[in-house]
Amino acid sequence: MVDVRVTDGSRRITRAFDFMAYFMKAFLLAAVVAISLPGTDLHAGKAHGQPGAPLVAEVLDTEIRTSDPEEMQYVILGKLTDQYAATNQIAVQQDEIDAYVASMDRIAEQDRKEREARRSEIAGKLASQTLTSAERESLSSELATLNELDVMLGGSGEKSADDQAAQREIGAAVVRQWKINQALYRQYGGRVIFQQGGPEPLDAYRQCLEEQQGKGAFSILDRTFAPAFWRYFKNDSIHSFYPSGSVEEARALETPWWLMENPDGAQ
Repeated sequence: MVDVRVTDGSRRITRAFDFMAYFMKAFLLAAVVAISLPGTDLHAGKAHGQPGAPLVAEVLDTEIRTSDPEEMQYVILGKLTDQYAATNQIAVQQDEIDAYVASMDRIAEQDRKEREARRSEIAGKLASQTLTSAERESLSSELATLNELDVMLGGSGEKSADDQAAQREIGAAVVRQWKINQALYRQYGGRVIFQQGGPEPLDAYRQCLEEQQGKGAFSILDRTFAPAFWRYFKNDSIHSFYPSGSVEEARALETPWWLMENPDGAQ
């Protein structure tokens, strides 16, 4: 039997890339919005969208004009999240970004060493004359994957100035979102889900949004957009929950996952 391994380091690297994918999606959406809507500012303007687009929602001091429910949700959540962070004095410190970057670098180096050890192990096995064709093919495929990972992740571990700046930008976004999640959980409690950006207090988000809607902080004027907006927060079938009442759930938002010795332990 061929031993195809998924190391702890690989799982943590995967989570790091999930983070990057999560935030890059948000960054790209923001970029698309900025390009397609010249002269508008998500955080400063009184209107978001083209003047001729349908008025579908209002949030705080901003009208939202769009035909895209995802864009509407992005604007509403962005505005309300910024307001929540400001109200609760949530800010990211440089030492917090430093800790995130150091953790990512440590995980990346550990994973690089594990890949190198596995690569040597595979090379030794491939030298054997007793392998079946299926075993040789599987090992060769795994070796190719390891080599591709090295190219993608940078086998030497060295980072350009642009890479370092990007990592710190992502780190700032990750830390800020985690601190917002922690504050929401402490305020509202409720169930916690596994998410690309780490543990997320789903019920707390829903309760906060319902509360803000009741206060008139936002209003979805086009009722056909409402189901798409609330689906994420009300459809349990699309989420994986921490076991209710478990130690893992209680600890999920105590310490940032990148500062834990075993951040995948709950999974």
